[in-house]
Amino acid sequence: MGSSNYKLLTVTPTVQATPDYTAGDVLFSPTEISDFFPSKNRAAQIVSICIIDKQIVGTHDFTLYFTHSAASFGTVNETADAAIGTLEEIQATIPIVNGDWIAGGGAGSVDNANICTLTDPAVDGIGSVVSGYNWARSSFSKSLHIVGIAGETMNVASTSDLIIKIGVEY
Repeated sequence: MGSSNYKLLTVTPTVQATPDYTAGDVLFSPTEISDFFPSKNRAAQIVSICIIDKQIVGTHDFTLYFTHSAASFGTVNETADAAIGTLEEIQATIPIVNGDWIAGGGAGSVDNANICTLTDPAVDGIGSVVSGYNWARSSFSKSLHIVGIAGETMNVASTSDLIIKIGVEY
């Protein structure tokens, strides 16, 4: 580990409890992770993702998008429709698939939630580098934003069902 600095950040994005999401829908609006970076103009490497889904009905495929700004990917619970300028703000994508989850109630589970942890850079998108500045280096911030897009039909029981923990190395 040497002189590396690590930080674990927790995000609870607001999702819609009803109606069900369909594949391609915006799962939650850009959610700011303030103080993601220790200072402006810094970069970090995402080294792990742990997600707790408090609904144990089923596991879910979705993709996390990390962006410099809070630019909209579209209306929550409708098909994503990000503008070209928004796409330029994407710094990393990390897919979450059904096979990543330890399903609640299953062998080795915590019973009351589905949990997944991603740590394999060869498979999961872990190891992505993100920065406190935009693609044009014209805007600098200590914050990063996260957006989710459903990969399949999803039912979410509560607006705070997802807890996302992001491990970062500076």
